[in-house]
Amino acid sequence: VSGTVRRHQCYNSIRTVPHRKQEAVPNPEQLQWLQAATAAVHLIRARRNSGDYKELEPFLRAVQPPTMTFFQALEKSSAVELYTYVTLLLVCVLLYIFSDYLKICALAFRLPGPTAYPVIGNCLDIAKKDLISREMSEAYKNYGPLARVWIFVFPMFVVFDPNDLKVILSSKKHTNKSMFYKLLHNFLGRGLITSSGHKWSSHRKLIQPSFNIAVLEKFIDTFADSASSLIDKLPKEETILNVTEYVNNCVIDILNEAVLGVPVNSDKKEMEQSPFRQGKVVAPYRITHPWLLFNSIYKLTDAATAELNQKKQLDDFTRKMIRRRRETLKTLTPSDRRCLLDFMIEISNENPDFTEDDIIDEACTFMLAGQDSVGAAVAFSLFLLARHQEHQAKCYEEIQRHIGTDSSKQPTAESIRELRHLEACIKESLRLYPSVPLMARKIGEPVRVGKHTLPAGTEIMVLPYATHRLEHIYPDPERFDPERFGDGAPHQNPYAFIPFSAGPRNCIGYKFAYIEMKTVIARVLQNFHLSPAPGREEVQPIFRMTLRARGGLWVKLTPRKAVS
Repeated sequence: VSGTVRRHQCYNSIRTVPHRKQEAVPNPEQLQWLQAATAAVHLIRARRNSGDYKELEPFLRAVQPPTMTFFQALEKSSAVELYTYVTLLLVCVLLYIFSDYLKICALAFRLPGPTAYPVIGNCLDIAKKDLISREMSEAYKNYGPLARVWIFVFPMFVVFDPNDLKVILSSKKHTNKSMFYKLLHNFLGRGLITSSGHKWSSHRKLIQPSFNIAVLEKFIDTFADSASSLIDKLPKEETILNVTEYVNNCVIDILNEAVLGVPVNSDKKEMEQSPFRQGKVVAPYRITHPWLLFNSIYKLTDAATAELNQKKQLDDFTRKMIRRRRETLKTLTPSDRRCLLDFMIEISNENPDFTEDDIIDEACTFMLAGQDSVGAAVAFSLFLLARHQEHQAKCYEEIQRHIGTDSSKQPTAESIRELRHLEACIKESLRLYPSVPLMARKIGEPVRVGKHTLPAGTEIMVLPYATHRLEHIYPDPERFDPERFGDGAPHQNPYAFIPFSAGPRNCIGYKFAYIEMKTVIARVLQNFHLSPAPGREEVQPIFRMTLRARGGLWVKLTPRKAVS
C-alpha cells in the first residue's frame, strides 16, 4: 500500500535517469507493471536506506519483457489453465518446503523399528506406556545401530552405537533440542535443558564458572548437613523401608540450600509447601496421550490449566527467593555459605541481557530437574549395594579409611575425592539404571551415521538405557560390576557411558551430582548396614522423564552399632 501511494514518484525517478530519456514511453500494461515494481524498489530503499535506482534499472529492463509475457499469458488463460498454473506453483512451493521432511521419511521407510500403523505410527504403543520399556533393553539386538519410531507422521531415529553418538553429541552443529522439549516449557521454563541456539550457548557460557570444581566442593558442608538430617529421620532399629522416599526428601533439602539459599536447619514450613516440592511434570502424560501433543487440543484440557497455574506459582515463589537473596547479598561475609542463586544474581548485575526471568528459568531447571534425577540415582545405588555385600563392604572400608571410624564425623572435600570405589559403584548403578533414560536432539546439518546420512532437521533419540547394555562394550551387561569403572579398568569410549549426556551439551551439573551422591551415600553407609528386603530383591523400571522403580526400592536397614 505504501508503495502504491508513492508509485508515481518512484516511476518518475527511474524515467528521469539520463539514458532513458530517448526511449519510448512504456505501453499501459508495461507501465502498470513498472509502477508496481518501482514501488517495491522504493519500499526496499526506504527500509534499508540504501540502493541506487540507476543500478536497478538494468535489472528492471531485463526482466520486464519475459515477466510481462508471462502475466499477459495468464490474463488470457481459461479458468482451467489458471487453476493448473496455481496448482503447479503450489506443488513446487510445497515440495521445496517439505523437501527435507520427504528425505527424512524416505530414510525412515528403509530402517527397522517397532511395528507402526498408518497415520498414528507408534502412538498406540506409547499410549499403552509400553513401547520404551518393552523395546529398550533389546533394541540394539532387534534393530541394529540405527532404528526408527513414528510419532503420528513424524519419524524419529534412535542411535545406539557410541561411535555414532560421538559424531552427533560431540558436534556444536547438533546442540539444538528436539521439538518435544517444548512440552517442558511450562515446567522447567526456558533454561539450559529446554533452550536452544544463542540463548542456550550464552547462558551456558555465563553459568559454567559457577560449576567449577573449586566452587562445588564448597557445597560439601551443605550435602553433609542434609545427609545428617536424613540419618536422624531413619529408624534407629532394624527395619525394612522404601529408601526412595527418604532420599528424595534429602535431595530436596540439599537443593533448597544449594540453589535457593534456604538452610537445611531453618524453619521448613515454607519449603514444605513450596511449589518445587509439590510440582508435577505433565509432559509424560502428554507423550502417553499423543493427541495432546497438539497444543490446539491440549489447551482445552484441565491439565493445561493446572500446568499454567503451577508455572505461575513456581515463577512467583522463585521471584520471592530472588528478592530475599538480593537483600542477603548486601550483608554477606566471605565465610557465609553461598548458593547458585547468588551467582546468577551477580551474573545478571554484570550482564543486563541475563534478566530476572532468565534467573527464574534456570533456578526452576536446577530445582526440578535435580530432584528426581539425583534422588533416583542415590536410591538405586543404595539398593544395589544392599544386594551386593562384597562391594558394600569395600565401600565401608574405604569410608572408614578416608573419613574415619566415628559415624558422626563429616566428610571433607579431600576425603570425598578419595572414595573411588564408591564412585565406581555409583557409575555402575547409573549404567544399569540411568536417571534420564531418554534424550533427544535435532540434527543441524546432514551427518553420516553408519551407512546412512541423516538430513538436516532430523529428530534423533538417544537411549542411555540401551547403549549401556551393548554386549560388545559391557560383557554380561545385566551384572552389577563396579570394576568396569575401577582404577584398573581399560579405557572405554566416553560416549558408551552417557548418564549425563556428553559433548558440549552435557549436563552442566554432573560434577555437582557426583559429589552430592558420594556424600549422601557415604553418610548412610557410615551409620547403617544395608541388606536385601525379602521378596523385594528384583526391580521393575518405569520409563518416564526420569527412571523409576515400580513399587519403590526396598532395603533392610540395620544401624552399624547393632551390627557391631
